[in-house]
Amino acid sequence: MDLSCKAKSVKTFDNEVYELKGSLAVNQDNGKIQPVADIYYRVRTAVNSDRRIVAKRKHSEDELYTYVEKRKMK
Repeated sequence: MDLSCKAKSVKTFDNEVYELKGSLAVNQDNGKIQPVADIYYRVRTAVNSDRRIVAKRKHSEDELYTYVEKRKMK
């Protein structure tokens, strides 16, 4: 999955939050900059600019998959 196009921010299994700026990820706590490729396998959840989940993984060894929100029937 191409995170840099679909997601605005990601949260890792270490509870770190990164804002995505192109192919770079900026840590929200300390401002440290890393390439998205370096944190990709630590990403737990990715959200878009509307704060909707676009990708997630339940376990660190699982693949990151596109998240489809379940809609409630009226």
